[in-house]
Amino acid sequence: MRRAVARGLSVIFISHKLHEVTAISSRVVVLRHGRLVAEARTADTDAAQLAQMMVGAEVAAPQVRQANPGALRVSLRAVTTPDRGSAPGLKAVDLDLRAGQITGLAGVSGNGQAALADLIGGLIAPASGELRISDAPVTGWSPRTALAARIARIPEDRHKTGTIADFDLTENAVLELYASPPFSRRGWMNWRAARDFAQNIISGYDVRCPGPETRIRLLSGGNMQKLILGRVLETAPDVVLANQPVRGLDIGALTYVHEQLLAARDRGAAVLLISEDLDEVTALADVIHVISEGRLSPAFDRGALSVAELGVWMAGEGFDHAA
Repeated sequence: MRRAVARGLSVIFISHKLHEVTAISSRVVVLRHGRLVAEARTADTDAAQLAQMMVGAEVAAPQVRQANPGALRVSLRAVTTPDRGSAPGLKAVDLDLRAGQITGLAGVSGNGQAALADLIGGLIAPASGELRISDAPVTGWSPRTALAARIARIPEDRHKTGTIADFDLTENAVLELYASPPFSRRGWMNWRAARDFAQNIISGYDVRCPGPETRIRLLSGGNMQKLILGRVLETAPDVVLANQPVRGLDIGALTYVHEQLLAARDRGAAVLLISEDLDEVTALADVIHVISEGRLSPAFDRGALSVAELGVWMAGEGFDHAA
């Protein structure tokens, strides 16, 4: 882009990532709710000021409190899953997810994160090894049994696997709950209860939309993600699978999602945070694992390793030295 500018082109660069904006641009404009609210020379501002312009208020990072880990919610012992094309499966993975704790998973994209997320969510079952829920062995693992085990998921792709574009907000709010009371009785849907549930999410999670009858495809990515977040957290799950939960979100929505994940942890949920953003993992996670080619590192307490040291594990070198 700098070469294009040097040749005389004018480049409009659109991004939610403020470090990219400050690194690349010479002039910045800020839109909020479809209106131009600020304009400045990039050299005269910084990421914190830009965030405040975007949101309309000061944006403070969530304060991470000390975790109080409790009961074991999910455990994997030497779990292996098959490779899927070029994507690796899991290779003899050991993992514990505890109540009241955020477990972070760091790694370069395509190193087994999808396999782990699909396993925890019930989409695949172990080929070998043992999966235990609340320290009890599991058989017949499936999405239905995962839901029965009170595992709720924020999927990696909110468009393809998190929502149905032409369904309205009410229908999307109960996608994984429609067969349960109070939304279903003797096979009949209680649409009033479903609409009330959707409206509570809209109000409680600041989902900006005309109402629960709005097609979800008309929402911004941040508002779509807040509906998914509310759908997950309003059921007070025992386990929250948060797979890339802030991908593509602006700083305001990102901070809100982080606050809600911390609140879920403090209420006693076991949270698995899967993210390719090391800053996000190191800021939120109480313990951190690194995944590389389907292999899972030991658990590291927050702050035990530097970003550079985590990078060594992400490149696979830590596994080789440990062996």
